[in-house]
Amino acid sequence: MKHPIQMSLCLLLCVALLLAALPVSAAAPEETGAPVSGEPPAGDAPEPTEEPAPTEEPEPTDAPEPTEEPEPTEEPEPTEEPTPTEEPAPTDEPTPTEEPTPTDEPAPPEEPEETVIFPDVKAKAWFAPYIEKVTQLPGIIDGRMDADGVKRFHPEADVKRGEFLKLAICAAGITVILYTLDASRNGIHWAGEYYTIALEENLLVTNRQGSEHHGDSEPDQAQVMEIFPCTFEALEQPISRYEMAVILSNLCANTLMEKAVIVSEPWAHIPDYQAIAAGGVASVEQAYGKGLLVGYEDGSFRGGNTLSRAQAAVVIERLLWDNDRSSPSWAEPQPETAEQVQESAEYEGYPSFAFWLRGHMNAWGTLDSVARQRIFGNANKSYFYSAADAAPYMVNVTIPIWIIDKYGVKQSSTATLTVHRLVAQEIRLIFQQIYDDPEQFPIYAGWNIGGARFTDHMRHAWGMAIDINSLYNAEMNFRSGYLRVTCGYGWQPYGVTTWLGRSIGSYRGSMSGASPYSIRPGGSVVKAFADYGWGWGGNGWSNGKSFDFMHFSVLPSGG
Repeated sequence: MKHPIQMSLCLLLCVALLLAALPVSAAAPEETGAPVSGEPPAGDAPEPTEEPAPTEEPEPTDAPEPTEEPEPTEEPEPTEEPTPTEEPAPTDEPTPTEEPTPTDEPAPPEEPEETVIFPDVKAKAWFAPYIEKVTQLPGIIDGRMDADGVKRFHPEADVKRGEFLKLAICAAGITVILYTLDASRNGIHWAGEYYTIALEENLLVTNRQGSEHHGDSEPDQAQVMEIFPCTFEALEQPISRYEMAVILSNLCANTLMEKAVIVSEPWAHIPDYQAIAAGGVASVEQAYGKGLLVGYEDGSFRGGNTLSRAQAAVVIERLLWDNDRSSPSWAEPQPETAEQVQESAEYEGYPSFAFWLRGHMNAWGTLDSVARQRIFGNANKSYFYSAADAAPYMVNVTIPIWIIDKYGVKQSSTATLTVHRLVAQEIRLIFQQIYDDPEQFPIYAGWNIGGARFTDHMRHAWGMAIDINSLYNAEMNFRSGYLRVTCGYGWQPYGVTTWLGRSIGSYRGSMSGASPYSIRPGGSVVKAFADYGWGWGGNGWSNGKSFDFMHFSVLPSGG
């Protein structure tokens, strides 16, 4: 057997011989820069060089035997993960300190407390709602213009006697007339005319009626006296709470014809009762009993203290809006007698006293003796001589009304009128009809409506006339050829363009436009009164030259 190297050499020799036998053109040209041609180059062909002897292939070494793969080591069992220790509870973060306010930017000031109408009347003040209500009524009480041009109310300032007389008289709706009885008072002080009216209305008198609980030695003795004189010095003095109580009590009894209330042991409820001036005991009792006064925190009266403007606004508001009064448990109203209840009903089969009365008077309103006997209690009388003379025949009636609140929304309310007891029932029915009508005619501020008063001898002094919204249903005349408004602003109801041949603008007065408070011809108010025989002054008299649009009376003419 040949050795593998020898075999290799034989093979190489065979290959060489075969290559030599091939033609030259079959050989691949050398990679030179010479051109390639199919012919061999001129000249002798070079001798072939000897092929080098092939080197012996080295004997292959035996391949080493593969080593055995090592057995894999067992993976160690994983050790149990250690139980994680509880993370410590996080400590409370320290409260961050407030950043200091930068010095270049001051802290914003606190918002000012809300005021009511005036900058010195805070909304949270106990008297604020009373001042807000009363100051919206024209001609009663208002703020004062200070030197800095700002109007303020000055709630803590004292009210002078002259100021309170004007305030009370205007609030009660008493017509301010310069009485000729004693015109000299008008030159004493600007409030002299109001002092004169106060005397005529018996507002300044006290009745020194003895009381066994007030320490009087002569309980049956009575003495009438004025609480202060009409001098410049007296009217410039601040009014005391005692004097205020006397004026208010007399105003309710003599002008507004309110019945006295029945009080029970007032000395047990007014701590300083014994200190009240003897002449004003009854006045203070009535002022408390009717809810006009409630006293200080402990109920004491402290009559020697002066009256502040805030306190004056409160008592006047309660005078005008009796629904805001809060009568104490120890005071009760007097019940109506059986006779009053009977006379308040329909009179002798007639639907109203006004219809009955038509058969007992002439075209000018002059009454016959039968009517005078029924109305005045005396066939020879044609009017009541005073408020005190009329008092036994007058009653108060509470009627439903509509008002317009400060948001312009109609709200249900009530008002109280003083009228003759003979017409009390029909007045209730008339105003109930007005209230039930879809028109919902409103009463200005809930108070601008009046009944009996005793400044003249006409139908109001009979207790048989009613005035409604006097500011917007003015009394006026055209006697001089032009409009002259004698009471109120003017008259201009909604939906009316002409009246009795004149453009509605002829009656406007100082009003800037139509008002819901003006009474409309043919509206619910005129119709309700007409249904019960009452006439309206808006129909005019003196051949259409005089009008009283606020006025209704038992006379068919409305006079």
